[in-house]
Amino acid sequence: MAKRSGNFWAESLGHSLACLQDGIDDVCRWGFKKMRSASEKKLPKQHKEANKYVYGLKKLGKGALGFLGNAGDAFYDKYAELKKEEEKGAGNYRQSR
Repeated sequence: MAKRSGNFWAESLGHSLACLQDGIDDVCRWGFKKMRSASEKKLPKQHKEANKYVYGLKKLGKGALGFLGNAGDAFYDKYAELKKEEEKGAGNYRQSR
């Protein structure tokens, strides 16, 4: 049976949106990985003449980056787990039809 033109455009739009979402996910995963790796780098020792507030802000920033990187990793791990469960459940639904 030939596809109607409305279905073709709907499918094309759906596929494009899925590819866009996948690209956004890839960029986010990359960003979270970079945040985590930036937090793992050692800060140089504070010199006596250095501003202690700037050093404290750098230390706080490293901690925040590490937290966000770990939160992002946890998000994508749980998201992947939920998608697997959803696919398993959808497979059972398809077989019962």
